[in-house]
Amino acid sequence: MKRAFALALVAASLGLVAACDKPAPYATVASGGDSAGGEATAWCFEDGTFNGSTPGDDCKAGPANAGRIDVRPGSTVQVDVPPNVGEDGWTAALASSDGNIAPVSFVRKGTSWIRFTVPTDAAGGNTYVLELLALHPGENAEKARGLWRFVLDVD
Repeated sequence: MKRAFALALVAASLGLVAACDKPAPYATVASGGDSAGGEATAWCFEDGTFNGSTPGDDCKAGPANAGRIDVRPGSTVQVDVPPNVGEDGWTAALASSDGNIAPVSFVRKGTSWIRFTVPTDAAGGNTYVLELLALHPGENAEKARGLWRFVLDVD
């Protein structure tokens, strides 16, 4: 009887663990002593992809923004993604509050970090949105696996 109860308890525990959502990977952004890290805004665990920022059924939707940091014009920003994302390929783009988008990096493979400089003409009170796009192995940006969004506040 005790043995049957113990087996039932183990089976129930395994079921609960299997039912938990996998966490999406974290990325971090740092500049001038300030840093933020957060879970992907959208992440597809297997072969799933998402269109824009809308994850498909086989993907997990995360927070709207992975984090927020203060930056100064001309300062350096460092971005780190998980090593497996660096191996598979990823890219980054910086959008200003006026809607202009400029790539801060081309598609990267084999490295899990980049550095870039905040535009020197950025005025205080401006914000930038940094989008990091994780790719499936061997794919381009049209087949995205994950997305992080960070808000950079210019002070």
